Amino acid sequence: MFKNSAQLVPAVPLILGKINVGAGDYTASCLIHCEVDAAITLSDGTVYNMKAGDDRTYEGEFTVVSGTVTYD
Repeated sequence: MFKNSAQLVPAVPLILGKINVGAGDYTASCLIHCEVDAAITLSDGTVYNMKAGDDRTYEGEFTVVSGTVTYD
């Protein structure tokens, strides 16, 4: 996403069904954004803790154990 002055603006896309999701299994195509402090488990079993506002690139299946995330 770009501003009018052609400066890059980092943004998390808002896609219906992928916004503010809680506990459950999901598949990310490129990004996980933490809305509320969260614990997630990646497809290889790695447990990862995120703080609100964190963004991580990730492609694959993951499980939200606690908290909420928005993903793409």
